[in-house]
Amino acid sequence: MPSPAGHLLAGVAVAWAAEAFAPRRFRVLAGGPAAAAPIVTPLVLASAALALAPDLDILLASHRTYTHSLAAAALAALAGGSMARALRVPALATGLTCGLAVASHIALDWLGHDTSTPRGLLALWPVSSAYFYSGIDLFADISRRYWKPEEFILKNAVSVARELAILGPVAGLAWWARRRSVSSRPVAPERQTSA
Repeated sequence: MPSPAGHLLAGVAVAWAAEAFAPRRFRVLAGGPAAAAPIVTPLVLASAALALAPDLDILLASHRTYTHSLAAAALAALAGGSMARALRVPALATGLTCGLAVASHIALDWLGHDTSTPRGLLALWPVSSAYFYSGIDLFADISRRYWKPEEFILKNAVSVARELAILGPVAGLAWWARRRSVSSRPVAPERQTSA
């Protein structure tokens, strides 16, 4: 299963892609012209947090179950859309982005190496209680055995480097598309005030 670094990068990439392809009203979240547009927006922060959130189930000793399901992604989409509507920003685009951020976690874990039993994720819960595992092993597993320094530090460093090599270009492409999209949007003329 991927590390928090991989999940974080995937969540950021989802937000940048959303800001690149979002409607003009979404410009509030992406900022102004490319030179002034911040790299980290509220949507990027929310997507990063949501991409990491499914692993909080480790604290409940139920890892890779309900929080790693499409129901969790749908719940994140509904909550994100509702919050966006209350904040008067595009609810549909924000909701979809929030749902996709959680779904990115599910996809990365599905593509990751899994040595625990049962293998895989409870991805289709509550429709199905089956565990799904791709067997592709694109991402290496992350060791939680901190008492074995060679495994915990070295092996995890190699795993994180692999994730960055795979997900870095994806995030870079999303950032490039966002930057290009934001720079091509017309800037609203400044209002003149009369004295």
